[in-house]
Amino acid sequence: MSLGPGEVAALLLLLLLLLFPAAAGAYQIRLATVIFMWAALAGSWNLLAGYAGAVDLGPVVYYGVGAFATAALMLRAHLPFLVSLVLAGGVAMVIAYAVGTPTLRLRGAYFAIGTLALAESAKQLALAWDRLTGIPLTGGSAGVSLPLSAGYLLFYYVMLALASLVTAAALWLGRSKFGYGLRAIGENDRLAEASGVNIHRLKRRVYVGSALLIAWTGGTAGYWLSYINASDFFGAGLTFQMVVMVLLGGLGTPFGPPLGALFLTLAAEILGTRFVYHYLIAIGVLIVAVSLFMPAGLAGVGRLLRSRRAGVQP
Repeated sequence: MSLGPGEVAALLLLLLLLLFPAAAGAYQIRLATVIFMWAALAGSWNLLAGYAGAVDLGPVVYYGVGAFATAALMLRAHLPFLVSLVLAGGVAMVIAYAVGTPTLRLRGAYFAIGTLALAESAKQLALAWDRLTGIPLTGGSAGVSLPLSAGYLLFYYVMLALASLVTAAALWLGRSKFGYGLRAIGENDRLAEASGVNIHRLKRRVYVGSALLIAWTGGTAGYWLSYINASDFFGAGLTFQMVVMVLLGGLGTPFGPPLGALFLTLAAEILGTRFVYHYLIAIGVLIVAVSLFMPAGLAGVGRLLRSRRAGVQP
């Protein structure tokens, strides 16, 4: 399979990012790690919503599951971080398969509302888990603390690997038969089903895969922060940020989520220091401006410019 200009540029960028810590300070590495984290989360959400058209408002279920499962395996089973992270991903996949089997039969707004309710239920369950079961796992409202023994470079490279893996998965979906099936579902699921596409099986596969990637990101974030709280890790605000980043970058595109993550993270970092009390308003204005003047997102700017040069309406 030949690589296009975008893929070649992405590989060159990846090489530079692998070498970046050698020339950067602790602040720059931390900021880059945050960007990779959001790129992985937004990109994982985009796999289902952007390609199959299924708007999942409960991805934080697997973010929280990944974080708490990783912490439990590290603290209770005394397993190394990376081993715990891999196993936590397996836990998330099992839950996603069990949850996705019935919920993915819902369509449109019903699926969105169902997953939103699922996320809130998961948060309440996590808050009450220790009290209801007598098994110390989530720490209730107090949360769980983790000893931070790993250097910050570990988190930089793990988050970079996750963001790269998610982007590679999106590129594969754009060219594979599996991805074409998802696109058909996103365009018209009833027509796709009538054409012989097993829409439930395809959506469930990408839902489970997305859950795995989100869980790995959550587990890494929890260990990096060394503190996990159910209200934060199952919070609806995380979902909102994922959705905004995808829409800013470009829904259904492989490079849209990383661009959206880069834009929004840097905007928050820069405006947060200059407009301490009003930076959220400034970010809101930026989001509206991008949505108005770049309806296809940041990833569609090049195509928009080429279309205008050629005198073609995008």
